[in-house]
Amino acid sequence: MKRILRTLEAALGEDRLLTGKAVASRAESWSSSINCRALAIALPCSTDEVAAVLRICNDEAQPVVPYGGGTGLVAGAIAGPHEIVLSLERMRAIEDVDAVMRTTTVQAGATLESVQQAAAKADLYFPLDLGARGTATIGGNLATNAGGNRVIRYGMMRDMVLGLEAVLANGTVLTSMNRLIKNNAGYDLKQLFIGTEGTLGVVTRAVLRLREHWSSQMVALVATDEFGKLPLMLKSLDRRLGGTLSAFEVMWPEFYELVTTP
Repeated sequence: MKRILRTLEAALGEDRLLTGKAVASRAESWSSSINCRALAIALPCSTDEVAAVLRICNDEAQPVVPYGGGTGLVAGAIAGPHEIVLSLERMRAIEDVDAVMRTTTVQAGATLESVQQAAAKADLYFPLDLGARGTATIGGNLATNAGGNRVIRYGMMRDMVLGLEAVLANGTVLTSMNRLIKNNAGYDLKQLFIGTEGTLGVVTRAVLRLREHWSSQMVALVATDEFGKLPLMLKSLDRRLGGTLSAFEVMWPEFYELVTTP
């Protein structure tokens, strides 16, 4: 164990490999009061450094747990005492926003909210949205194929990605940073990594598709007397609005009463 920690420290630098109390000072997840129990936390700053960490760990048969914003609901980023956390929290750069091609190139550690804000500055719009937008990272959104509350119009996260860069377990870097919406050039390798929770490789950068920002927005509170009628209501609304229904949330009576009763 000490040997691999020394090797990682030499590759990253002392300040980018956390051990001991620095690890225990972090919670293992957003919903837990238990301290992180990982052997160490690696904090690479580039794709090359992610590749170095994975290459070293692969050579030593050292288990690695990729970590995004820590907002997942399935405990996929919780590490045990003999595992090393690979956190991309220092890879937050939004490399560019192309207002003409309507794309943005970002590092995987960038938060969803920062991408939304960068798009808004160019009068564009990144459709994915969820409650943890300020903490959830693009890499985590890719790893889980996040849906959010606008999925009815814009689809899942995989529908918003044009290209990506990923590192395999042995440190091999695969780059497919496509920027074109219309692209039928062979295998679509990016889809192999989206939704796989980092089990096939760690995504480090991505090209995301942006949309034109809406010129108006309307919100309505609609009720049905049976849950089974909900899909029919959504279908009817979507048809009558010409496919522009972009988001919906469902509230049960108990929730509505909770938030409206003084």
